[in-house]
Amino acid sequence: MWGIIIIIIFILFFIFNLLLISFDKKIQRLEKQIILLFEKRTHLVPSLYEVTKKYLNKHSEVFQEITRLRKIEFSNYNESFLQRVQTETLIHHELNFIFKVANQHQKIQKDEKFLLIRDLFLDNSYEIGKKVEIYKKVISLLNKCVSLKNFTLIWIFIPIEKRIEI
Repeated sequence: MWGIIIIIIFILFFIFNLLLISFDKKIQRLEKQIILLFEKRTHLVPSLYEVTKKYLNKHSEVFQEITRLRKIEFSNYNESFLQRVQTETLIHHELNFIFKVANQHQKIQKDEKFLLIRDLFLDNSYEIGKKVEIYKKVISLLNKCVSLKNFTLIWIFIPIEKRIEI
């Protein structure tokens, strides 16, 4: 009888361990995918810069902040994921500002290059949003499992800690 109970506990421990490890690996994969999507979106900024150059009066002023943020992004390539998300959030707000300014000009709305670049930004932002939602759900599940792990003796054997939610 006790042998069966010990075997069941060992199997549950093993399954829980695999669950935590799989959540951790999924989070790492999602972080890499999100970073790649951020970079893909940020690499479109020079194209937007060139297309809007002939339409905007104070062009350099409009793009001044996003240029500064892109330099931060490139110089801090090895920063943590959360720091990267903070920088990319600022870039996202600047992109929104640039598109608001650009949308006030009627001529630019007829430029096919601008419309294509705008659609590429929208597609990338949509993909980033989907990945971030999945990331948040997995982080939430991992943190719940880690909380459960910390209430038992399993915390001694599994070195996985809670993650900060974005």
